[in-house]
Amino acid sequence: MMALSRLSLKEKAYVGVAEQCTQCGKCSSGCPAARYLELRPRKIALMAQRDLVEELLGSDAIWMCTQCHQCMERCPREITPYDIVIYLQNLAVLKGYDYPRDLNMLYASIKRHGAIQLPQEIFDREFENYERSDLGLPDLEGPADMEGFLKGLTKVLEESRR
Repeated sequence: MMALSRLSLKEKAYVGVAEQCTQCGKCSSGCPAARYLELRPRKIALMAQRDLVEELLGSDAIWMCTQCHQCMERCPREITPYDIVIYLQNLAVLKGYDYPRDLNMLYASIKRHGAIQLPQEIFDREFENYERSDLGLPDLEGPADMEGFLKGLTKVLEESRR
């Protein structure tokens, strides 16, 4: 295992989460993305336990997490591969690994609208269209200070690519 003395506090937390995993497989059985993954959540935790971080950083599996937290809900130890995956995503970006091109589309949408996507139309089973207000839902608005929001977002994205 990694020499803990050389790790940052965040890295120690990541290693701690990985080491606590008992490989029961409940995380993988509840994962909605598992059938599409080359590495299921249980295997990601196992690889982290075995210090195969570089292999994980180069894998598309770390970018396929839907962030649904099913792994956390199902884990009898109340840990989650989600924590490992988020750490690995951040580490991959910091180390200059490629990330999915689709993330660029998400960033572009956030820059344009202040959100990943605009609200979709709401239909019932008879295909009647409803407005958000008809359903008692509040109007959705972008950031109050869009210019400040964009500056902050751009700064974060630029820093994460260094």
